[in-house]
Amino acid sequence: MKTTRPTRSKNNLLTITGYFLVGGTKARCLFDSSCEGIIMSSEFARATGIHMHKLPEPIGMQQAFQGSRAKLYYTATTDITIGQRTYTETFDIANIDYYDVMLGTPFLRRVKTNIDFNGLGSIVPSRAIAPTSGIEMFNRKERRIISSVRVSIQLTKDNFTHFRSQWKEKYADLFGGIPLELPPMREVNHRIKLIDPDKQFNYRLPKCPEALRAQLHAKIDHYLKAGWWEPTSASQAVPMLCI
Repeated sequence: MKTTRPTRSKNNLLTITGYFLVGGTKARCLFDSSCEGIIMSSEFARATGIHMHKLPEPIGMQQAFQGSRAKLYYTATTDITIGQRTYTETFDIANIDYYDVMLGTPFLRRVKTNIDFNGLGSIVPSRAIAPTSGIEMFNRKERRIISSVRVSIQLTKDNFTHFRSQWKEKYADLFGGIPLELPPMREVNHRIKLIDPDKQFNYRLPKCPEALRAQLHAKIDHYLKAGWWEPTSASQAVPMLCI
């Protein structure tokens, strides 16, 4: 007799994550009570310039599936800010996907975390720390975090319809056709740390498939007509995306 795997809703598959400052840079963090380590992505460490220390001997790490193992070669010590408190923590460096940092059981116990799966889920480190929820809303001037300490957040289809209408009205200039004018100025709310600001990158000449050349020429003509691009010559140039 054949059996099928049950289909789970997206809400039931949501993990408890958040964006927090790690080493002065906003990082996507996963709160994982099944993990016995405090792990940082090697890509995140290199991109942000966090100094890594090589271990005298590699340390084996057993993963959840039998026979699945990894080895740790580096660690890094840096600050992490959760709520209104900053901690100095030692991270194991590993190749992890999708997340920048995984905060396992040792860290959750250190900050005396309460994990609440009522609604979409929230995490409350302690009463002395501002609670943090996985739901985050951003606007142009400030970053608001919705918390569910005493009141659980229950979203329905009507809520999503209401939010969708609000966002479409607020950001009407981002929807619809592409006007032949530059978009309004917006506040830059992020920064990119360059490890070597003097480094020059050499790029290969771009090639466009024959089937897409008509679309490419139409796009170039559109951008030139709008004044977003202008023809020029240069020794090298970074491919640009005009939003």
